[in-house]
Amino acid sequence: SPGQRIAMGVRDERCRTHGCDIPAAWCEAHHLEPWGKQGKTDIEDGVLLCNWHHHRAHDPAYETSRMPNGDVRFSRRT
Repeated sequence: SPGQRIAMGVRDERCRTHGCDIPAAWCEAHHLEPWGKQGKTDIEDGVLLCNWHHHRAHDPAYETSRMPNGDVRFSRRT
């Protein structure tokens, strides 16, 4: 919802990919557990990712892991 997107922007402040500093206003909401696979539609299951990193999150060539601080890290699968 628009309210959830605003709350995520306040919480995340930027793209949640480790080392990325794209501001939240330019980011897209991403479900960590896909909604189509019974993922929740609440802000705890979402992060903001810039367009570049959002595409990586959906690219099967990349593995996504969550860091202790909540940031996301992408690794190329081998």
